[in-house]
Amino acid sequence: MQLIRSCVVLGLVTALGLVPATASATAASTPKPHDKEQREVARLFDAAEYTRIVADRPVAVEEVVALAAEAEKLQPSEALERVTGRAEITAATTASVFCRAVEWEHHRGIFPYHRWIVGYTYWCYQYGGDITYRASNTSARVDGVCSGSNERDWRISGGAGFSWVVVHHEASFSCRTPWWYTLNDTLWMEPAFNSYGSTYMTAAS
Repeated sequence: MQLIRSCVVLGLVTALGLVPATASATAASTPKPHDKEQREVARLFDAAEYTRIVADRPVAVEEVVALAAEAEKLQPSEALERVTGRAEITAATTASVFCRAVEWEHHRGIFPYHRWIVGYTYWCYQYGGDITYRASNTSARVDGVCSGSNERDWRISGGAGFSWVVVHHEASFSCRTPWWYTLNDTLWMEPAFNSYGSTYMTAAS
């Protein structure tokens, strides 16, 4: 009878959690060093996301015309009309058409998982009127064990004939880890440009 009573009491104490956890249970609940390393890699991969302008400058109409002629395989006269809407550069043209060049960057990650995209845009405009020309390009940059690929950009809205344009820049990234798998993602941003020579970021991720 005493033995039965002792067993019942021990069972109740155990059920109520009053018995200290065993050493094996404690060990099982402790994160393994491997798990901690994985969490740290994930933290470095996702940390420190930010967007900034690294260059913003006025550009001569002639410079943009030369770039358009080379990039689009145009004759100088065709490039001039494409950029300004005018058939020849005159004092009136240079006084009424303005051009700027802006370089945006969108960053994510901490070394050795730091990666970012660079979006460069030229645009010309009649001040307070319409945009006459816009050209953009995108590049992927890395610092550490990542690689970038598939850089691309396209117009979201606006453009020539409008007072604004929004451009989408995007690139894909793959980063090595100490284990068998890689970490992959895509960075993108959508800066806007207007006919007052201003630019701002509408969205980025």
